Amino acid sequence: MGDGRQACVGVDPSDDDPRTESQREWANWAAHGYRKQYQPRSVLRIGLVWSVLLAALLLAVFWFAFHGGLPG
Repeated sequence: MGDGRQACVGVDPSDDDPRTESQREWANWAAHGYRKQYQPRSVLRIGLVWSVLLAALLLAVFWFAFHGGLPG
């Protein structure tokens, strides 16, 4: 095993591991030094939601800028 980092590489969900799938993903990410390649799905979802909201906000700003502000 060595320095203990090998234990989480390629996390194998065994019957004696009480952690959930999400907990195993976070442990795997931590074991790999928080590299982007190993990010848990929840972190990727947060990034997706943030990106979509930012794009919608920018689209609204440009829409109102080109069409003279709020209707009414």
